Amino acid sequence: MKQSRYLRPVVLAGLLSWFTGLQGQELLPLEQAKQMALERNNQLKITQQQVLAAKAAKLQADAAAKPHLDGSVTGFYVGKPLNQLLPEYGVSPSLTASQAIYAGGKIKLGQQSAAKNIEVQEEQHALTATEVVFQTEQAYWNIVSMQEKVKLAQQYKKQLQALHTDLNNQFQAGLTYKNDLLRVAVQLNEAELNIIRAEDGVTLSKLALAQLTGRNGQTGFLITDTIAGLFPPVNRDTGYAQLYQNRPEIRMMEKRIEAGQLQEKLLKADFLPSIGISAGGFGALGKEGINPTDPGKNGMASYYGMVSLSIPLLDWGGRKQKIKQQQFAIAAQQYQLQETKELLTLELQQAYIALNQAAKKVSFSEASLQQANENLKLSNDRFEAGTIVGKDVLEAQSIWQQAVTDMIEAKVSYKISEATLRKVQGVNR
Repeated sequence: MKQSRYLRPVVLAGLLSWFTGLQGQELLPLEQAKQMALERNNQLKITQQQVLAAKAAKLQADAAAKPHLDGSVTGFYVGKPLNQLLPEYGVSPSLTASQAIYAGGKIKLGQQSAAKNIEVQEEQHALTATEVVFQTEQAYWNIVSMQEKVKLAQQYKKQLQALHTDLNNQFQAGLTYKNDLLRVAVQLNEAELNIIRAEDGVTLSKLALAQLTGRNGQTGFLITDTIAGLFPPVNRDTGYAQLYQNRPEIRMMEKRIEAGQLQEKLLKADFLPSIGISAGGFGALGKEGINPTDPGKNGMASYYGMVSLSIPLLDWGGRKQKIKQQQFAIAAQQYQLQETKELLTLELQQAYIALNQAAKKVSFSEASLQQANENLKLSNDRFEAGTIVGKDVLEAQSIWQQAVTDMIEAKVSYKISEATLRKVQGVNR
């Protein structure tokens, strides 16, 4: 019984299944999946709205430097006995204009703070995009892994079925014991269960990718990228300065420190006086007597102007303590920034080590698979020659199945480790 006897039907069935599955299904390369995630992911939509909110706040801060106009219209009617003292009815429109002349620099600082908040929110959006792309790559390669395991489970089942047929023929001829046949039957049941598990894993992995790419619940697509190719080790790079520039969380923390420093200046501006002016005009129409200077008229109009000066005098150190509080908060942010940079250098080295370990695992698993293939071939030949029993072939098949599983997991681990390294370097978008 040759190994090709077990493998040839599997290859033909796999090709037929693949060509049949292509009909009516969308092909989805990895790069397209990442682009769809950047365009449709809900988390990115949330952070984009936060950017727009920050821009609206900036326009609001800009408006604070411009004159404000307010208008109103009041109508009134009074009954007895007040109508003996006041006009019985009337309408009074008014218009007021106000302008801040000096506010200790608060208006300009408020504008700068609002502009800095836009930058912070944009970096948050970039950070979220980095995370979403990485999660998309993980989900994509999980699908590839599960699909390969489905193929393996189906292939292993075919091998067991062929072995079961041979052992059943031997049992019917009285050449083997029934327990050899039952042992294979148990493994066949386990193989069926493994196929179901792997197919369910494909479905769940596709649902996870669909959610990330904004097509929730849709699984009618085919993954086109595979784990074929080269899996070389990489050289370590210690260019940390470029690493810090590429990572959006570092840029975001730096901008938050700058925003905190602007807030400190705003608090210091509370010690300075503020000056404002306002002017207004009003009128009244109604029954005769509404004009106190000329009771015979039924209307009047006037205007006014005001200048206000506000000087902070004493608050028992409240404003000073607010400044200290802000300074302590800024110092804490600076320490946090330094801590994050140190952790990123460690994370980068860990990513290099993980990728190189994954490369070694691929190399070892390929060597193990080659040995498992040779072992399975020899076991099949010896079984056909009658020098070993079905239990030995079953063991060889189990070793082969584990070798293929290890190779699949090693190659998928390499792909995810590659994505992790790109994420750490800040270049995965």
